Amino acid sequence: MKESHVKIKYLKVDKNTDWLSYQRKLPKELLGKAKHLGINGTLSRPLGLTLGASTAKITAAIEDCNDWRERVIRFIRATGTGSVTKADAYEKAKAWLEARGVKQGSLLDVDPMDPEFDGVLSDALGIHTDQHHPDWDKAYPEAERMPEALLSAVHQLLVTPVGHDKYHLFSDAIERYKQYRTDHIRLNSQTEVQLRRNERAYLKDLKRLSDFMEFAGNQEFTSDNCNVSLRGYREVLLKKYPETPSTAKRHLEVPAAALRRFADEVATNVAVAKLTIRGQRAKTKGREVLDIESELPLVWAAAHDDSYDHFFRLHVFGIFSGSHASELVQTDVSNVFPDKGYFVSGGTKRDHRSRPIIIINDTHRELLLRFSDASGTFRSICGFRSEQTDSNHSRVLKEELQRATGNPRLTAYCLRHTGKHLGEERGISNLPAFDRIFGWHSNKVKDDYGRAGVYSKAMIQNYREITDKLLEGLPDHKSPTPAVSLGKVVQLKRK
Repeated sequence: MKESHVKIKYLKVDKNTDWLSYQRKLPKELLGKAKHLGINGTLSRPLGLTLGASTAKITAAIEDCNDWRERVIRFIRATGTGSVTKADAYEKAKAWLEARGVKQGSLLDVDPMDPEFDGVLSDALGIHTDQHHPDWDKAYPEAERMPEALLSAVHQLLVTPVGHDKYHLFSDAIERYKQYRTDHIRLNSQTEVQLRRNERAYLKDLKRLSDFMEFAGNQEFTSDNCNVSLRGYREVLLKKYPETPSTAKRHLEVPAAALRRFADEVATNVAVAKLTIRGQRAKTKGREVLDIESELPLVWAAAHDDSYDHFFRLHVFGIFSGSHASELVQTDVSNVFPDKGYFVSGGTKRDHRSRPIIIINDTHRELLLRFSDASGTFRSICGFRSEQTDSNHSRVLKEELQRATGNPRLTAYCLRHTGKHLGEERGISNLPAFDRIFGWHSNKVKDDYGRAGVYSKAMIQNYREITDKLLEGLPDHKSPTPAVSLGKVVQLKRK
């Protein structure tokens, strides 16, 4: 029986043991390349069988080893310096470990201080264990350095349990998130203006993703790596922005969203914790509002003054509907219905954000229709202001506010928050219709037919009554509504 074993091709029988093994050389043309890669020219592998095994079992084990040898040969032929990419690194790392005779997960739960750790690493990587050493080239002048993607993948497989047939990197999550954001912008940008606005915001997020990757490095996508990296990055951001935790929050939210989305959609065994920024609420400043008695009349007068910026004047009329800059610049002139007395707001969010806004008087109507003859498929009621950035909008509003009132503390948000304050002063902010006028809780509104820009006369009349309530006490400066007497006009002096 023992004699028949010896006759089996590629079977190695050691006289000092009963265990059998496989031994076969690589093709001659690959020996030089295998040497450069740190792979022995003669492949050996234990069969896991003894001399007492049947010939059939031994022959089957030899065939399995021949298949393994073919995989090693394909790996050697396909591998060279710089030829390994992140996409194929995993499969080549598996072939590398097979060629070296090292099992996946060999370093799992092994203490790095244990001598076994260095032994396994040496078996797995050979001369490439210390290839980053500055004298490595001198020690191995004819050898090629192992591609970095392959080296990283081998390290990861050594600590990855068998059965985890695929691992992911942070870069996989980042690239998937970039594709998601690109598709989302393309599908949800209804106008060229909105598309450019969303693309500018996306460029900021790309910088935030790049900063996170520079901090964390391209690690394996595991729960520990994700959560430790995000927590460490949070501390860095808090030190960088000690006075503005809201800024730190914006920088942290983007990479956290990318990792969390990848965990939800791909690496479902990974759990990414939701982190908060300490002190964010404590440092948030309260919003200034216009003084109803002294400042609101001055701003109201500015809305009827042609010397003030067109965008600012529209924003003043927006006080009575809670309209913000994005809604105004995204509103097309075609959505203005002067004969019905309202226009449908634009916006950068969902359909239910669109809502009817009452046209207050002839001046307001004229401002809304001023650019009705503009060219292009999209004609913003704000004209060229729609092409500008949010920061420029804020600057214009702030400068014109200070010009009208003389109060340097007022900011762009003052106008929008003044509407809520005015409703409280008039005692109508508790009405459900008031919330609907200002676009709050609009997802709960039952008459969703309004999404198509169709609103009932009763609804518009209700909105107009509430708007008139908000306007009480404010004088008519120009082009008053027919219901108001010119005799009630009070000329105000601006500071």
